[in-house]
Amino acid sequence: MNYQYDTLASSVRLKDVISSAENRAILHRLKNNDPCLTGLFIDESDDGYDDDIDLFQVREGDDLGWLGYFIGRNETLESLYVYYLPTNRDQVENLLFGMQRNKSIKEVECIGNGIISEGFSAMNLPHVISMSFESDCHQEYAHYFALGLRRCTSLKEYSGPVKAEIVSSLVSLPMLENIYVCKNGGMAISREECMALRELLANATEIIRLDLSQVGLGNDGLRLLAEGLACSSSLADGALNLSHNNIGDEGLQALASSLASSGKVRELNLSHNNFGDKGLEALADPLAHNRALRVLSIAANTAITKTGVKAISRSLQSRKCRLKNLQLDSINICEEGGKLLGDALSVNTSLVTLLLRCGGNDVCIGDDGLKALAAGLSRNSHLKILDLSGNTAITATGLHSLNSYFQSPSCALETLTLYRIDIGDEGAYALADTLGQNKSVKSLRFDERGITSKGWDAFLKLLCDSSSPNSIYLSNHTLRISGLRYTQARSAIRSSILGWLKMNKDCQTSNLAAKAKIMHFFPDLDMVPLFQWKLKFLPLVKSWFDTVTSNDKFAANVSRNRELSAIYKFVRGLPLLVANDFQHYLTRQVKRIRAKISELEEEERRLMQV
Repeated sequence: MNYQYDTLASSVRLKDVISSAENRAILHRLKNNDPCLTGLFIDESDDGYDDDIDLFQVREGDDLGWLGYFIGRNETLESLYVYYLPTNRDQVENLLFGMQRNKSIKEVECIGNGIISEGFSAMNLPHVISMSFESDCHQEYAHYFALGLRRCTSLKEYSGPVKAEIVSSLVSLPMLENIYVCKNGGMAISREECMALRELLANATEIIRLDLSQVGLGNDGLRLLAEGLACSSSLADGALNLSHNNIGDEGLQALASSLASSGKVRELNLSHNNFGDKGLEALADPLAHNRALRVLSIAANTAITKTGVKAISRSLQSRKCRLKNLQLDSINICEEGGKLLGDALSVNTSLVTLLLRCGGNDVCIGDDGLKALAAGLSRNSHLKILDLSGNTAITATGLHSLNSYFQSPSCALETLTLYRIDIGDEGAYALADTLGQNKSVKSLRFDERGITSKGWDAFLKLLCDSSSPNSIYLSNHTLRISGLRYTQARSAIRSSILGWLKMNKDCQTSNLAAKAKIMHFFPDLDMVPLFQWKLKFLPLVKSWFDTVTSNDKFAANVSRNRELSAIYKFVRGLPLLVANDFQHYLTRQVKRIRAKISELEEEERRLMQV
């Protein structure tokens, strides 16, 4: 390697080796460990870069060896983004050779066709944790990159093509955990590359995430991958993304067989493929007994019908099923599918998130399906997130059927999402009614479609029924509503709704929110009804006000004044009791003093006798 930069460092004039003042300024900042220089871009053009981006623009006359030299000695740089390199091998080697001394860079990104050259065989970045590149990587240049990649011994995350030789280098990296595979020049992954990935899964022990989305895997590729997965210690408690891969029933059957024998994957994404009921039935059998899988997405596999939904529902009823997140978006669930899922959820104790979103051409869940789903959920105490967005067949009738679920003491739902559904005023009435006494739902998300001031008035009453202090207390003080934007709050009703939503959010507990709303509408609380219990309620009244806290000094003073006013009403309304109570207090104090004096006199007599 060329060590001339060490020798010349003390005497070189950067003006002679670097083309522009801007590039020289970058080198000076690297040399001086500028703490603001944490990310550096290398490119041949400054098009598309903001002024605050630190860019080294490669021009004719730039000696990249000096850039590598100063990067190697820098201690503040954390990320390096390489979008252009010259074809000159010496330039690239000198840059990479200088960089290898750096210990602060943790992330390297290389993007651009032709950016990988034989100079990358000199790459030696033992401290880099994350590396990604997007480039047309021909076999010859893949060889050079693979040679350099072997020396990145701290690498935990890799994103890029998976030529066979590159995969062999990945196997040798002891700390590699995450792999994101990119298409090589837009082409589908080859059989040779699939075989290399099979060997990777069979031999690399630390991998916890493998992303193969949109690489054109197909049935044949998945069969090869499944072979490596079956005998693998990789992806233990990890994630496998196989979305958008044209996988059919045959490929899914091979994967199901692998999962049955290994059973280690925690997250599995099979969305946007081409399998149907036959493949899903094969997957459902090992799913029922798999104790590792927690997240499963089979969204947008439009060939799935109620037969496939029935198979998944059967798995959910297994006591061994540990699935927490199930994504069934856009799979033609229909009304009967809602009933099947409702029956499964009535006994399932693991599922926390259920996504049933529907697209424009899918068979949606309607009112009957939602009613059946709600009936099953009324016996479920674990589901926290339910997304029904896009199921346009749902009307106010279906939303009313949620009442039994929301009023169930076992209801644990926290987030309900209803985007792209025409709620309308009737739907608003239904939601406000069903959420009236519910204390678990904290987030309601929907569009404003068809809702007028009448519908918003129902939500306003839900959040704060100001007819009496007791009605306010029984209102909902935990709910957050997404979809009502502040810029759209033109009416007094919607302005009030936004105000109460903000109060629900800002108050630490629902009890505090209730008290704040009560004090807003009833600043002069009537104490007369409490007089029948005489002074027994006075400590409770004081305690009630003590818990109404505010960071705002003015609000805190107002609260204190109202507390004093309430106490004054007791004193004024029950003067004799207050006076008698004070007299009893003085009498008790005099008795205590006399008893103490007698005790001291007795002690004095005893000491004198001694």
